[in-house]
Amino acid sequence: MHSTPHATDLRVRVEEDSLVDRAHTWIRLVAERTATTAQLSELALRAAEQADHPAGWYPPSLTHGQAGSALLHLYAARAGLGRYDDAFGHIREAVLSTQMEPLQGPGLFAGTSGLALTLADCTRDEPRFQGSLDRLHAQLADQVLETPFHAVEREVSDLDYDLVTGAAGTLTHLVSVADPTDRLSGAAARLIDHLVWLAGPATTPATPHRWLITPGLYPPGGNHLERYPHGYLNLGFSHGVPGVAAALAAAWRAGHRRPGQAAAIESLTSWILAQRHADRYGPFWTDGTPVDADGRETPADCGHDQLAWCYGTAGVSAALLAVADATGDAVLRATAVEAFDGVLARAEGVRLPSPTLCHGHAGLVMICQEFAPFSPRARDRLPRLFEDLLAYGDASLPVCFADQEVPGNHVDDPTLLTGATGVALTLLSATATGSERPLWLRAFLTR
Repeated sequence: MHSTPHATDLRVRVEEDSLVDRAHTWIRLVAERTATTAQLSELALRAAEQADHPAGWYPPSLTHGQAGSALLHLYAARAGLGRYDDAFGHIREAVLSTQMEPLQGPGLFAGTSGLALTLADCTRDEPRFQGSLDRLHAQLADQVLETPFHAVEREVSDLDYDLVTGAAGTLTHLVSVADPTDRLSGAAARLIDHLVWLAGPATTPATPHRWLITPGLYPPGGNHLERYPHGYLNLGFSHGVPGVAAALAAAWRAGHRRPGQAAAIESLTSWILAQRHADRYGPFWTDGTPVDADGRETPADCGHDQLAWCYGTAGVSAALLAVADATGDAVLRATAVEAFDGVLARAEGVRLPSPTLCHGHAGLVMICQEFAPFSPRARDRLPRLFEDLLAYGDASLPVCFADQEVPGNHVDDPTLLTGATGVALTLLSATATGSERPLWLRAFLTR
């Protein structure tokens, strides 16, 4: 692993006045329609009734609750487009809700680390939250240190290690904490050690890697068993090893370094690179690599690239960029840029079914802004992608931007991950002045 310093964080923003003005109009509207707990509760109930597969509204959740809403109002207030009182009201409600329904896990998207990430951001503007943040971090350290991580081959689920619920996501927040307590540092070390174990060589028959997901651990629903009858190796940024490699790299960059960590980052990155396919636009990645009955990796059905953050080349390229940034690997950065340039070529003229962060157009805008300092193509395409995101807005909708959850079913979702809050935060990020990265991006990009 290289030891050169990471690249300076640069922010490329959309500067065309007409686009910025249109974005600010949508941001204000979304903020106005999500300003109170009563408004959010009504929207969440409406979304649950509309959805075929409701994700559930959980107030302390970063991605599906009031914690995420607090971030929108916080960044809107910083930009002069909203009110700090709304942001602080939402974060107070999110924290208070844990007294009725305590946070059971440390995970990033719906657990203690996600709420802590949000509260830490709010504390920058309201120092009186510091005591609550310290207590939340103490709880987080206890949860991590007391969690019995699955370290048995063929019994590992993506929920154990991924960015959404597992060790990678929690680690991403922990290593961002300035001046951590000894227990927080110990919790980060435990997570790193678990992910280093995950990246180690498997010894069980018919097990190519320890992160193999066997059929008995597939999530309910979907067509996993049809596609992967003998198991598979997940390649999504959200639930697969690209998120693990990026989280370990984030820890490395922050100075949290453990035995075997550098080798784990290198081995995971090498495996990810070995899984790439190619088309006329360049390298691309599928959702996962199947294995046969003997545990041998088999060629995946190449299909088409999913133009999304959660799965597909856009997310994988962002993970590789995060690793390159942490390790100073210029060759890997060039590979990541080449891959994302291919995504932009595939996306030319394509209207994605949803405007959201997880699996929609906002995710592409977020990642395009990430690559813009390194890719002339990304810099050139950012304004047009941004304009295309604005075109999804409809003021007659309850929260202006609707998620197409499944083909033909639109949901008026107010959340960060799959709803209008995430779209508005993306618009804010792409138009914000200054060079400081929004802290909420860590939840999706690990840095």
